[in-house]
Amino acid sequence: MTWAKSIVRLADTPDLLALSVVFTWQLPEARGLCLRETQREVIVGGPAVRLMPDYLADCATIGTHWPGALQAHNPSATRTSVGCKRGCRFCGVAQIEGEFCILLDWPAAPVVCDSNFLQSGTVHFDLTIDRLKSVAQVDFNQGLDARLLTPRRAARLCELDLVKCRFAWDSAACEGPVMRAAQIMREAGFPKSRIECYCLVNFGETQDEATYRLQTLKDAGLRGFPMRYQPLDALEKNSYVAPQWDGRELKRFLWYWSRQAWLAGVKYEDCSWNIRAQTQEALL
Repeated sequence: MTWAKSIVRLADTPDLLALSVVFTWQLPEARGLCLRETQREVIVGGPAVRLMPDYLADCATIGTHWPGALQAHNPSATRTSVGCKRGCRFCGVAQIEGEFCILLDWPAAPVVCDSNFLQSGTVHFDLTIDRLKSVAQVDFNQGLDARLLTPRRAARLCELDLVKCRFAWDSAACEGPVMRAAQIMREAGFPKSRIECYCLVNFGETQDEATYRLQTLKDAGLRGFPMRYQPLDALEKNSYVAPQWDGRELKRFLWYWSRQAWLAGVKYEDCSWNIRAQTQEALL
């Protein structure tokens, strides 16, 4: 279940170099690779290229589909559908994957990368569950849409050897659906300790609002994980800081909330950097 952390070479032969680029901040490196190639054809693809196709258009051919590209990034990965109907402003799925549609041919593998699996109809949902029942350690890696979870679907998900159940809590407005979905999974028999929520951070909210979401999950015995927003055209990772945030405080916030396995018993205000700041202020 290990993901490649870098650009993946889908083909590397005397005549052809094919690259798959996931993150837009990897595009400058990909451009350097393309420009060094003068004797063979270069094809580039992947999510980052779909988001910013013009960036490499002058030095490579823009590819549309390469069989097995997902598995080249993670041999344990699969997907049963593509696309999402939500159209969230912070998300690039609509541009990367297009209209929501189910896939008829996909390998049964544990890391399921559908962008919004619960948007699929009952027939596809049930066929997918039945096929994955023989797979160990299933993980819907992109998360499940809490607004679409029903008791019937929760019961069927619990038929799988499900590692975790992940939802997304992107803004304050999603509190009700997220907490209801967590309760539905618990009533279906899924352990609370294995329910997690991705919490979008650095996208227009204040630190207090982000803290509220993560602290609410913690108080409910659920794990929240902060996901730092990156603009869809970011050429440098973690360079963007929303106007509502201070860059240093954002780093501290992300560090603290992503390490709750070790820091669950430590209050944010009691972390060493806050203690130092409070001490210096008291001495003034």
